[in-house]
Amino acid sequence: MTVDGFDWLEQEHRAIEQQFQTFLRDSEEPVVRELCEHLTRHSQAEDAALYPALRRYVDGGDDLADRARAEHAAIATIVSELFQSTTPDRLVDQVTQLRDAVSTHVEFEESELFPAMRACGVDGAQLLSDLREAEAREPSR
Repeated sequence: MTVDGFDWLEQEHRAIEQQFQTFLRDSEEPVVRELCEHLTRHSQAEDAALYPALRRYVDGGDDLADRARAEHAAIATIVSELFQSTTPDRLVDQVTQLRDAVSTHVEFEESELFPAMRACGVDGAQLLSDLREAEAREPSR
């Protein structure tokens, strides 16, 4: 059950991890496309709702948000390559590279960003509302 925005993001992270596992069983293009679209929507919601709150409430939040956005940019580059120029023989390597980048980013968010935001009293219920609103209005591509 989703309690707040942090829980929702952690549930999203687990769902994305499951999509990577699905790819390992079924490395077909539709699986990759669905994963990439999910990552894009997720990143857009974080950019619109999570990182502004991080900047606003956490001491040093600007630096943390800048790092997170740089990680998003690196992930977006890999996603773009997968959409535009991957070949079947490179697909597994590129998805592995994507998984590694996403895993590093998730670890950073869950071990550093979320605890810092909770410690500063960021309203998790408001964050959830902001994330859902951002996800609803953002196009997937």
